[in-house]
Amino acid sequence: METVNIEKMTYGIDALAHINGKVAFIPYGAPKDIAEINIVETKTDYFRAEISKLLEPSALRQNSPCPHFPECGACHWLHLNPEIQRGEKEAQLQYLLKPLSAGVVYPIEALPETGYRNKMDLKIQVRESGELLLGNYRYRSHDVVDMHHCLVQCEPNMKLYFSLYEFISNRMKLDLKKSIEQIVARTLKTQQHAMVYLKSDPSEEMLDLWRSFFDQTDSLARLELIRGTSSFLTLMREKEPFQFMKRTWTVSPMSFFQNNLEGTEAIFFTLLSIYGNSSHKGKLLDFYCGVGLQTMLLENKFDEVVAVESQPESFQDALKNQKNRRPSQIRFLNRKVESIFGTHLVKGVISALHVNPPRTGLSPRVTRGLTGIKPRIITYLSCNPITFKRDSQALVSMGYRLEKVFSFDLFPGTFHLEILGYFTRN
Repeated sequence: METVNIEKMTYGIDALAHINGKVAFIPYGAPKDIAEINIVETKTDYFRAEISKLLEPSALRQNSPCPHFPECGACHWLHLNPEIQRGEKEAQLQYLLKPLSAGVVYPIEALPETGYRNKMDLKIQVRESGELLLGNYRYRSHDVVDMHHCLVQCEPNMKLYFSLYEFISNRMKLDLKKSIEQIVARTLKTQQHAMVYLKSDPSEEMLDLWRSFFDQTDSLARLELIRGTSSFLTLMREKEPFQFMKRTWTVSPMSFFQNNLEGTEAIFFTLLSIYGNSSHKGKLLDFYCGVGLQTMLLENKFDEVVAVESQPESFQDALKNQKNRRPSQIRFLNRKVESIFGTHLVKGVISALHVNPPRTGLSPRVTRGLTGIKPRIITYLSCNPITFKRDSQALVSMGYRLEKVFSFDLFPGTFHLEILGYFTRN
């Protein structure tokens, strides 16, 4: 048993303290807590510990607004009030950016703290008694916690959640319940889609039950039953198309799309402000373009546009979105970004590059490839400050300057932070 003064939050679920000069990572701690801790893991240069008793709780704490916290692992910082959460995120970002000599670092843009998630990824656990648990995993566990009072899911998702819970609990026999692996749903205004992933091929009884559920759930535009790569049932009904930023978009259930719609709008308005009202001569490259939103918002500012997306569903949606607004000069490619370096696609004057990579950031092959094309402007949208720093250091070593950094609190209650960096070549 040790007594510690907790100093700050880390990028993750843990708070940080020191024991005899050695770092201790403590989940659900708060800055300025004085706590008794149990060390649960000892490594060469750090400890992992758990709070056994709060001797003096920090004034920065709040009572969690969610009754499922901290058992539910989906949110991480609900024991801190929202202003403190943003302050800790800003401090972490400033620390990471310090070696980069960034120009202007704007304050984090605050966004609504509840009802912001448009995507719901439901884990399922069925006890031998038949009791259903439907929700999120516990922290560092595969035990499921119900989410009957989730604060961050949008209202249509929660209505669907209760419909699913009642349907599976009351209409399905034990073996049918156990055949469900997980359920993923997304609501984009009028478009609500649900995908049910199965552990085994569905029986006719199972298919009939889900047909009945779809008939009774008017909010659903699409319901699909899937096992592995095989789709066994797809049901659809006509709904108003998804409207976003004064345009109509197709976004399939498995396509990449931000989980916070209001935050996405804030990001794209910022991106448009960076590129301004003037046209840029030359070519725009858009790497990891998703369904093509930013590509189409920026295309009229360039002579030529090449957009690359490796995920088939997102690529097909991008083509559909382009078809809806002909004429369009964009060339969409369904391939890995790494494959286009050294081809004619990156020849000529590259005026600008926009990248929105996964959490792992840019691969070494992509970073090396950028040294050969040298776009004048780079905008980098990142969901991981750690890999953003690493890739920014690589860009700075190539002669780029990090002019501006914008950040968006897309996921209040969690440690996550979305960053948009604007680079120019010296």
